[in-house]
Amino acid sequence: MSTLDSKETGESATRESLLRRAQADAHGSAWEELLQYYEPFVRRTLRAMGVEEGEADDVCQQVLAHLWRRLVDFQPDHERARFRTWLTRIIRNTAVSEYRKRMRRQRVSFAESSILESLVGDSSDIEQRIEDEWQRYLVDLAMDRIDEIFSGNAVEVFLRSVEGESAADIGQSLGLHVDSVYVLKNRVRRRLVHEIKVIREMLEFPS
Repeated sequence: MSTLDSKETGESATRESLLRRAQADAHGSAWEELLQYYEPFVRRTLRAMGVEEGEADDVCQQVLAHLWRRLVDFQPDHERARFRTWLTRIIRNTAVSEYRKRMRRQRVSFAESSILESLVGDSSDIEQRIEDEWQRYLVDLAMDRIDEIFSGNAVEVFLRSVEGESAADIGQSLGLHVDSVYVLKNRVRRRLVHEIKVIREMLEFPS
């Protein structure tokens, strides 16, 4: 069972970052656990960058191979060498290398040429796009945990409130008092913030 699968009710205890553990043992369970979280992120990032679905799996595996070989030597410096800046370069450089190989083999379509142009463009823009994708990914992981933790209408109440529906309308459609709607919404919101914090501690290098 993954470390993140345990249900927690209080403030998260201090944990050693999963990245730190994977650095210390690239052949152990920490690396396998790391893959559970970073492989989907890398794949969805490549898709968001315009890499076609049929190519994304191959490029993703190349990115993860580079990550596995080089993670042991990475030293975080939050002023100059943030982990996702480093990972962004690996994703971008791997994708660019793959498309250039395809161009040399004259197997690149017009759409793929456009993707290559965007990949070799403004690196700061690509870094920001990947950072934004990471933030969305953390929320998605946390929402998966929230779905396991809460029963009844709590999650639906929260999601509908986030979408802008009024407490009165939510309460009327679900047969809840308005006060109960606010209680459920705030309870889920607090737990979501907590779960994101827990996941950050596991999947990022300590600040």
